[in-house]
Amino acid sequence: MRRRIKWWLPVGAVAAALLLGGTWLLRPLTFEDLVSTPDPARSYDGTMERWARTRAREAEMPLHDGGRTIVLTHGYRTERVFVLLHGLTNAPRQFRELGEKLFATGANVVIPRLAHHGFADRMTDAHAAMTAQDLIRYAQYGVDLARGLGRKVTVVGLSVSGVSAAWLAQNRDDIGEVFLLAPFFGPAVVPDPLTPAFASALARLPNRMMWWDPRVRENLPGPPYNYPRFPTRAVGEALRLGLDTAQPDRKLRVDRLGVILTGNDPAVSNARTKRLVEQWRTSSPETEIFLHEFPAAENIPHDFIDPLQPDARTDKVNALLVEWLTKRK
Repeated sequence: MRRRIKWWLPVGAVAAALLLGGTWLLRPLTFEDLVSTPDPARSYDGTMERWARTRAREAEMPLHDGGRTIVLTHGYRTERVFVLLHGLTNAPRQFRELGEKLFATGANVVIPRLAHHGFADRMTDAHAAMTAQDLIRYAQYGVDLARGLGRKVTVVGLSVSGVSAAWLAQNRDDIGEVFLLAPFFGPAVVPDPLTPAFASALARLPNRMMWWDPRVRENLPGPPYNYPRFPTRAVGEALRLGLDTAQPDRKLRVDRLGVILTGNDPAVSNARTKRLVEQWRTSSPETEIFLHEFPAAENIPHDFIDPLQPDARTDKVNALLVEWLTKRK
């Protein structure tokens, strides 16, 4: 009997520790620290002054040429202004081509740089420090600049920044339209009901730097400003922001919400996004909601914005995006 007790005691202690550890690890995430602090520019000149300060700061940073904040302006305040938010590990240059096409329609365009992104050293692990509030702050900065550049503000966010755009759509009253491009509300490999637990684990476990493609590692083809590794902790923070936008009491404050998905997307859960869209249709009946999914057979990749990505289809996608984004009500 004593031998049995001695044998079961350490096993029981390990089991209890695992249970307690799992309970701590998977406990629900909190959102009280996620705050909106709008500070919109009041005039065109005010925006230009802010952008000048941003350019001065970024000039002192070791950024890639494609990693700097982009502002395309006609030299005056226009009717429309677009804020384009790049994805995780990418940089403002990702949206340059689409930005120029929107600029050609007569609109002004702002493409801000997400914190810890755009560095010339592609092997940096700086983006491991990215938080959910960073995603908010960067999107908010873009809108604050845009307020001085145009009367009607449209925010476009790709992947993790699609989540930032959705959060702004629920927390700011000075945005007319928001478009979510392949938004990252959940990974494709995780069932929708398990997303909160997965997010909790990533946000609390020690960070790991993962290769986008372990076969080629640092030789990842595509944009030279795109980092070949992503941090698991930052992914957890992006999912935490997505969980906040998914709360049942959240309502949209924009006139129009567009959601663009691709059936050929190995990165994000389209099923979870579609469920959220139906949730928002119910909670925000005054918002016009537009949903389009490219068929899988068309082979549109997750990043269908950057023309330097392998197999990019920006010739097809950009034409449709400009048509949808410039639609007049």
